[in-house]
Amino acid sequence: MPPFFDFLSLGIGFFVFLLSAIVLPGVFIWIGLKIIGKERGILRCGMANLAAFVITSFVAFILHFTPLAIILPLLGFLIYLYVLKTLLDISFIEAFAATIIAGVVIFLVSVALLLIFGVWMLFFTPPPMQMGHPRF
Repeated sequence: MPPFFDFLSLGIGFFVFLLSAIVLPGVFIWIGLKIIGKERGILRCGMANLAAFVITSFVAFILHFTPLAIILPLLGFLIYLYVLKTLLDISFIEAFAATIIAGVVIFLVSVALLLIFGVWMLFFTPPPMQMGHPRF
C-alpha cells in the first residue's frame, strides 16, 4: 500500500468530490434560474442536476441497446430537461433556458480562466532550460 493511504483519506476525498459534484453545477443552474427570475437554492439545484444526470445516464444505458441509439443524444437531453423541470418545479421552457444560460456562463468562466492562466504562463513562467547548458 502506498504511504499515507488509508480509508479515512479515501472517504474524505470522496466526500469532497461528491460535494463539488453537487455544489459547482448547482451554482451554474442557480445562475441560470436567477437570470430568468426563479428563486431556488443552490443545493436544491445541484441535487436536481445530479439526479437528472443519474436518471438520464440510466435511461441512456438501457436505450443504447435499442434502435433508438441513433437519436439518443437528443432524447437524453429531453429526459434531462424533464427531470430537471420536475425536480425544480419549473416549466419545460424555463428548464431549457436555465440550461442554455448555465452553459453560456460555464463557457464565459472557462474563457476567463484560460485568459488568466494564459497571461500567467506568458509572463511569469521561467524560460526553459537549454540542452547542454544547465544553470547551477
